[in-house]
Amino acid sequence: MAYEFVRRADGLVMCRLDPQEKAVVAQVAQEVADLIRADLRIGEEPEPLRDAARSEDPLMRLEAEFAASAPRTPADSAVQRLFPDASEDPHLAAEFRRLSQQDLAEAKLRALGIVQRTIDAAGAIRTEIVLDAEAEQAWMRALNDMRLVLADRLSLREDEDIETLRLLQQIGERVDDADALFDAQDQVAGADGDGADETGPDAGSSHAAAPDLVLAVYELLTWLQDSLVGVQERPGPREPRRAL
Repeated sequence: MAYEFVRRADGLVMCRLDPQEKAVVAQVAQEVADLIRADLRIGEEPEPLRDAARSEDPLMRLEAEFAASAPRTPADSAVQRLFPDASEDPHLAAEFRRLSQQDLAEAKLRALGIVQRTIDAAGAIRTEIVLDAEAEQAWMRALNDMRLVLADRLSLREDEDIETLRLLQQIGERVDDADALFDAQDQVAGADGDGADETGPDAGSSHAAAPDLVLAVYELLTWLQDSLVGVQERPGPREPRRAL
């Protein structure tokens, strides 16, 4: 069970996560970092550019250098949230990407890496995640980015959307309960020779299951981020509280 972030007497920030929670947070951080690298093609250099960079023609080398430094506009909707256009003017937006997107991407990847390293530093058994000042700021940025990606995957656009998703989840659980009841009745009827359904317990279910796991991870990250914001607003040590 997760315990919120608190500031210790020595000034460092800590929270407690059980092994499964640590693994989930570290995995999401890794997957978001991989998504950024893949969508923006960070670290990739196409073969034609490598050939042009080795060319004896100075113009081709110059063109290759320019092409290699040109930022890629995000294609994935989640990465678009992480790197939105800075202006409605396409020329200004493109110029802003050229000047700042690489540095911004490196900062995001660095923060996500710090999240993974601080979790790894805690080891497999210890539950305490301890953050120094740099890691504290990195966690704040990384938690926000991880939440943005999961929000995109959950199709959350506004704050009210999370309540709608919770409602759909509750409806799905009720339908599951009703299906289970009808399945049990069908099995009893079948035992009495009244025509059991041979297609299996899930055959009659037409509703789409809510993405429960992704929603649970999103809410954990939201809770951690809120508690970290609270630590930065409240000076001094205090006792940690558990996640509800």
